[in-house]
Amino acid sequence: MKPRLGMVTIGQAPRVDVVPEMAELLGPGVEIVERGALDGLSGAEIASLAPGPDDDVLVTRLTDGSAVFVGKRQITPRVQAKIEELEVGGIAMTVLLCTGAFKGLRASRPLVEPEKILLGVLRGLSFSGRLGVLTPSSRHVPQTEARWRAHGFDPVVAAMSPYEDEAGTDALAAFKAGSAGLILLDCIGFRRDAREALRAALGVPVIVANLLVARVVAELL
Repeated sequence: MKPRLGMVTIGQAPRVDVVPEMAELLGPGVEIVERGALDGLSGAEIASLAPGPDDDVLVTRLTDGSAVFVGKRQITPRVQAKIEELEVGGIAMTVLLCTGAFKGLRASRPLVEPEKILLGVLRGLSFSGRLGVLTPSSRHVPQTEARWRAHGFDPVVAAMSPYEDEAGTDALAAFKAGSAGLILLDCIGFRRDAREALRAALGVPVIVANLLVARVVAELL
C-alpha cells in the first residue's frame, strides 16, 4: 500500500507548477494528496485575506495560474485547518508548500516546514561570498532580508516573480554586485529552470526549495 503524503499550499490546489517536479523525486510509490488554503474561495474572499500594514507578505498561485498576495496572519488558520483535514483523511505526513516562517502550526503526524529545512541546510554549509536570496516580489525584500539577518547571515536579497515571465537581469546584477557565493530560491514556486539560468550566469550553487524538500521527504518516507 502506497504511503499517502499530504501537501498544503497557501494558495489553491493542485499546484501543477511545482508538485509534478517534486513527485519525480518522490517516486511512483507515493500517493500525493493536495489541499489549498484558498480552495473554494471567491475573488472577494481571497481579496479580504490581503496583507495588513503590519502583516508578513506571502505570495502564492491560484488554479488559473495567477498570483495573489495574502497576509500570513490571515492565512495561518486556514493552513492549520487543511493540515487537520489531511490528517483526518489518513495521510502519513504533511508538507507545507511555502518557505515562509510560520509559528504555532500543530500536527499529530510529521509536518515538514520548508523554512526550517532551508535554514538547517544553510547552517551546515560553508561557502565563499555572501548568501544570495531570491525572493518572489519587491514587497518581500525588506522582510526577507530581516529574516535571514536574524538567522545570522549577511544576505544579498533580490526579487523576481516565479509566476510571471521575467528576465531576472536585475537579480543577476544584484547578486554579482553583492558577491553572492550561493543562491537560495526562497519561494516554493521557483523551479528547476530558474536554478539552471542562475547557475549558468553566476557559476555558483543554487538551491531550489521545493526540490530540496522533496529529497528530504523521500528519505523520511
